[in-house]
Amino acid sequence: MEIIIPLLIFIFNYIKCEDQDFWKDANRKLIFVYEHARHGARGPSSSYNSIFENGVDEYNVTWNYDGELSPIGKRQHYYLGVRNRIKYKNLINFDKYDPREILIHATDYNRTHQSINSELMGMYGDTKEETLSKEEMNYTLINFKYLDESIQKEVNKSIEEIGNQVNKNSIPIFNIHTFDNKRIFLVDDCLKLDQYRNEKVVNKVEELYAEFKEKNYSEKLLKFPLIKKEYFRNYNKMKSITDHYICDYDNKKDLSGFDRCGIDKEEFYNFSRRFYGTFIFNWFVDEYTSGLEETHLMQDLLGYMDRRIKHHKELEPNYKAPKMVMDCGHDTTVGPIARFIDSAFGCGYHDFCDFACNVYFELFYEEKDGKERYTVDYYMDDDLLIKREEYSSFKAKMEKKFWNDTFADKFCGTEEETYIKKKDGFEKYSTLLLGATFISTSLFLIFATSTFVLFRRYRKLNKKLKENPLVSQEMTGNELPDLN
Repeated sequence: MEIIIPLLIFIFNYIKCEDQDFWKDANRKLIFVYEHARHGARGPSSSYNSIFENGVDEYNVTWNYDGELSPIGKRQHYYLGVRNRIKYKNLINFDKYDPREILIHATDYNRTHQSINSELMGMYGDTKEETLSKEEMNYTLINFKYLDESIQKEVNKSIEEIGNQVNKNSIPIFNIHTFDNKRIFLVDDCLKLDQYRNEKVVNKVEELYAEFKEKNYSEKLLKFPLIKKEYFRNYNKMKSITDHYICDYDNKKDLSGFDRCGIDKEEFYNFSRRFYGTFIFNWFVDEYTSGLEETHLMQDLLGYMDRRIKHHKELEPNYKAPKMVMDCGHDTTVGPIARFIDSAFGCGYHDFCDFACNVYFELFYEEKDGKERYTVDYYMDDDLLIKREEYSSFKAKMEKKFWNDTFADKFCGTEEETYIKKKDGFEKYSTLLLGATFISTSLFLIFATSTFVLFRRYRKLNKKLKENPLVSQEMTGNELPDLN
């Protein structure tokens, strides 16, 4: 037996190497891409108990809006769009926007919609909508019968300027969908998760708190009026202190106040990234709870790939099997994906999810000597972390880490379960406890009253004994004293 097992391992590895050598120079064709990106650089946000008052953050930097995308954030996603256009030009025709080829999701925030639109402009910015034919040009767009004559002249002038274009510049309008239900932020509804998080991350956070104090940040930052001493042990406030500094730093804002405080800006930037990175990759989810957060979204990913494998040889695009899916979310949507993929493949992940951080999954069709297979590449911020993983293996490893809904409900609990447990623990026995309290109180009062009465009788008896010493002798049975 001791010889057979190593022999089988050797044979398996030999076959695997032979298989890899066979496919090494196979024809490889990209047939599907899934992208999930964080929005671009934004300003500080007042949400989650952060420090942001009247458009001014804790570092006295003024912002016109609350958590909105900045010009740099738009440029970051335009950059990603140009990257996509160059890298995937053989997959998608970027000369013409075709909603059958690409499916787009974004969370319900201005910054994500503006980000994905900037990215799409980088991909389709040179695209022009179809021009109008002569017949279509004669279509009356407005019932001029009731329109003021002066307005009508101005409208006609503008319409004549664009000729047969649909609209000025003829830029297409992109179909951006919301995420399906229960695809992201599942951990936000997990009632029992905070206790798990605190137990797992408490030591790491304490180390960061200690470093914060050791470097004397706690004293130096008090020179900023909005920062209070009690914030330095408040996790939400510390997230604000670090996140808002990153916002200011990345958006090239004036941070001269740090020079007056005696804090090295680059050093504090690195600390802020480590603190906030711990929040994303250890507190919000970890290697275990990323399965709770990502199961449904990754099931969707496998579904996209399965349908693309089924339909990729068809000439016409198919709504049910898009060539590309683009999702725009947050560090709390990209980070959990990276954590989940690392837990499934042991491929690692980056320490911090920057603005516009992203993951890409690329599905390839490979053919050689009449044989076919499908493989997957996975990137985080263009760092190739999984290379040419056979799709059947990729799918099996993913599914192994999925949580079924029953297990997730058991792990998280429900409001009903929480209520029942409260009732079981107190309300169920409230009548009994009330009765026991009443009886105990009554017994105590009886005992106290009896003690008081006995004590008074004792004092009276003691007085009599002093007046008549004979009474102090024991007077029971036939031992009464002889008074003769």
